[in-house]
Amino acid sequence: MHQQYDVLIMGGGLSGLTLAIQLKRKAASLRILIAEKSMHPVPEAAHKVGESSVEIASHYFENILGLKPQLDNELPKLGLRFFYTKGDNLDISRRIELGPNDFPAAKSYQLDRGRFENALAERCLQLGIDFQDNCKIKDIALGKNQHQAVMVHNGQESVVQANWLVDSTGRMSLLKRKLKLAKPAYHDINASWFRINHEISIDNWSEKPDWQARVNAPRRLSTNHLLGKGYWVWLIPLSSGATSIGIVADAKLHPYAEINTFERAKVWLKKYEPQCAQIIEQHIDKFQDFLTLKHYSHNCKKMYSADGWAITGDAGVFLDPFYSPGSDFIALNNGFIGDLIVKQYTGEDIAARTEQYEKLFRTLFLAFCPVYEDQYPIMANAKVMSIKIIWDYTLYWSGAALLFFRDKFCDLAFMEIAATSLQQIYQINLQMQGFFRQWAEIDLSSIEKSDIFINYSKIGFLQQLNKDLLKEQNDTELQQQLIQNIALIRELAAEVVAEACVGFPELEAYAPEVPESRLRYLKDVFELLR
Repeated sequence: MHQQYDVLIMGGGLSGLTLAIQLKRKAASLRILIAEKSMHPVPEAAHKVGESSVEIASHYFENILGLKPQLDNELPKLGLRFFYTKGDNLDISRRIELGPNDFPAAKSYQLDRGRFENALAERCLQLGIDFQDNCKIKDIALGKNQHQAVMVHNGQESVVQANWLVDSTGRMSLLKRKLKLAKPAYHDINASWFRINHEISIDNWSEKPDWQARVNAPRRLSTNHLLGKGYWVWLIPLSSGATSIGIVADAKLHPYAEINTFERAKVWLKKYEPQCAQIIEQHIDKFQDFLTLKHYSHNCKKMYSADGWAITGDAGVFLDPFYSPGSDFIALNNGFIGDLIVKQYTGEDIAARTEQYEKLFRTLFLAFCPVYEDQYPIMANAKVMSIKIIWDYTLYWSGAALLFFRDKFCDLAFMEIAATSLQQIYQINLQMQGFFRQWAEIDLSSIEKSDIFINYSKIGFLQQLNKDLLKEQNDTELQQQLIQNIALIRELAAEVVAEACVGFPELEAYAPEVPESRLRYLKDVFELLR
């Protein structure tokens, strides 16, 4: 460890390690120190949330960071899969299922976080990054592109100077606390999760041939969600052979005190997800660890400064684990931070760009909020929630993911041109999320059929959006693609509104203003859900 660095990254978890790799790939001469408080290597089944990655994060890991060799040691992900409450929840085959029957075109992965982060640390060392474990930050003093950190490494105190200071300390949030940047997030949800050192495969929960034949790959490779009113339970396979199981619940419907210990979580599962509870009980001797988070959503007043500091990962913001967006936000955030550091390192004035990135990242965070806020009660309604999930996928693949795959978020000239399109997507989504909420409150009819499989691999427009992520496009073609996607979004909204209002005309008061569409993108889905 030296006394002077270009970049000091406080925290050697996923966000800090990936940022360091990204910086080195952009500017090999940067002197980077990662100070990680834990001893390395960490346990393979590391107790961290965020094993499930979706398309933005997976593209970031594989193509921007060049981590395909490391990802090849992880599990390929069979998309997201959802099972709705049916009766006593003792027979998975009776629950309405929404998911793919095969792997989507754009890849995603299930990450064993301990194994993956150990591999990232090794990659950092290969790139010449100074990675120091058992290294605790005792104090920091900020200046203008000249910061000082007092740290204790292997019991010895030392002082390090750095031009850039990046906080990736997770929920310790060293910089956020020091600068009083904490900001409330109004989405109030709690979570508890644990690991079982056994391959719990949802494929074995039913032996019915028809149910088994629905999919062409093991369901266990999906991020499996068990949904009920105000809650969802995840099951995620890990490459070490362990299984991650989590409960995420709205405290208004499921008080935190019901899930805040492993014993209470087991009781809760027996009540709401008894089949899952039975499987866990069979392997209780393989229990590894348990963690819980109350009011886990949080925000941050400021993420970047031209004075040479930045915040990334959970140290800054976190919204919700549903749809697995945590690593996506790391990818987006690290992209902005990496660009600012490299540009300043090569002599550019980054003051204006810093403000623009701050505004852009905050806009992205706010754009995701309506997807989650006050939406947990909808999860009990298989009809509305299925349409909402398809809607949310549509917006993700047609907007944020498309731009990230084209490496456009740091192209401010293009983003200025795209701003109008993105604002239109945001406004219609805001209205539609409110519409879904009202629809679920009004339409309480149950679906009697119990053998329904909504296979989103067969929804043509949705799979085309996924495939479009992999196309090569110039700026003109990308602008045209955004325009086409907005037209599709409007037509889809019109179809959803028209279908919902057939039985419930009072919903028209909550509907967004969209032109009438004769297209029927979801005809087969609506017929299944009647």
